[in-house]
Amino acid sequence: MATLRDITSFGEIAAEDDPVLDYFLTTDAVQDIESGKILLVLGRKGSGKTALVKHFTETLPATHGQPLSLRSYPWTTHAALVDKGASDTEAYVASWRLLIAIRLASMVSELGSSTYTDTLEGLRKFLMENFQTLKPETRSILSRSKLKVTGLSVGPQVAGYSLGSITFGDPQKEQVLGLELDSLANSILNDVSIAVAELKIKNLYLHFDELDQGLDVLDEVKKRMLIGLILAARDIKRHTDLRANISPIVYLRTDIWEQVSFSDKNKITRGSTVRLTWNEATLKSLIESRLSSKLGASVTWSDIEDSGKMRGSQGKLQHMLSRTLLRPRDVIQFLNEALNVARSRSDDPLVFINDDFNTCREQYSEYLKDELADEIDPHWPDWTDGLRACSKTQTITFQKEEFLKNYKKIRSSTNPYDGDAALEQLYRFSIVGYLKPSGGGGSSWSFRYSDENAGWDATASRLKVHVGLKEHAQLKEERVGKD
Repeated sequence: MATLRDITSFGEIAAEDDPVLDYFLTTDAVQDIESGKILLVLGRKGSGKTALVKHFTETLPATHGQPLSLRSYPWTTHAALVDKGASDTEAYVASWRLLIAIRLASMVSELGSSTYTDTLEGLRKFLMENFQTLKPETRSILSRSKLKVTGLSVGPQVAGYSLGSITFGDPQKEQVLGLELDSLANSILNDVSIAVAELKIKNLYLHFDELDQGLDVLDEVKKRMLIGLILAARDIKRHTDLRANISPIVYLRTDIWEQVSFSDKNKITRGSTVRLTWNEATLKSLIESRLSSKLGASVTWSDIEDSGKMRGSQGKLQHMLSRTLLRPRDVIQFLNEALNVARSRSDDPLVFINDDFNTCREQYSEYLKDELADEIDPHWPDWTDGLRACSKTQTITFQKEEFLKNYKKIRSSTNPYDGDAALEQLYRFSIVGYLKPSGGGGSSWSFRYSDENAGWDATASRLKVHVGLKEHAQLKEERVGKD
């Protein structure tokens, strides 16, 4: 009988370091993206964005190609390609359209590598002339000083004049740069559309991966660039002359999306976006998918734990999930910590017992604090002032007035947030929640990670630190009423 003794890990917390396709869990998000209606995939760090990209591009390369990775992307170089004739919101739409068009040309050239048509040969000629390869690196595409127009069926024109090339960084042409970029993008997209039809491809997807790498902190230029990317992807998706459903899909952290605003943001969020959310049922399925891969198809959660209740008659699964942000990476980390503890015992068969979960919590709590630091530091470097103020209350639940008094004493001189603003930020990143009335005269704790639609209540007086941070913050339980 297979037991916990037969595995050394539940996997890596980062999908890029993990053979995630060995136990990929198909969720509703997969069907939503395959429908061709999705433009934007939002999720917190660790919610599964990279796993989705790997699933599509590695298991379905014929229609999903290679992801358009923006790791180490030259944002500063791209920032110079501003369309002076467009509004601030659309200042970077033209440059992103060209980047997407060139990547699509590369995709169809590769997909049609064994096929010869005049259109495909023209696209190959364009790519080879400008990049000396059919697969140019994303970061190099717009870093050229010039793009030569060659091989395309219909050459780009501006004001009736044919373009032989486009020169970047020419101050004398900056007023028409946007027109030139748009015209070249349209010429490439026209040939991509013909090639797609010739290859009999009905749906073609382009996944923007690792966009978060260069956008932790958004200045005004990067905000406009991000908006431009979203609008460019939508424009190409809507392109009525294309002969296939071409779907550029942008994967983005929720906290970055929250920093931008433009007129169509709500429309895109509601109509063309999928949010990666998890609950007890789907996270249990994720665990069991990994168990099936590692221990056998019939192994389930109940087979690897002794069914004993934790304190308060809470099952082990619920005990663990309450200490996470309902993200796969948190669950994997907790299970790996618990597995390390369990494997030190000589029990046979080896299953999780209560002590495994109790003992691993301190290590896990340090992990969760570090994960939050990675997410929050770029937005609020002094956020630990807020956590330290919570620690000074000594209990996991506390009164707002007590927090404000402690925070005022320890607030760093560089910290821009007063006590009330700090609490709102702590709520935004799910470090604290507040007690809110619920139906029937009761009350419940509201944490943003479990209900993104629940806004901050500035009038709330009773608050609670996320239980996953209890050990790091050296807090103890306080049993008051229904808390």
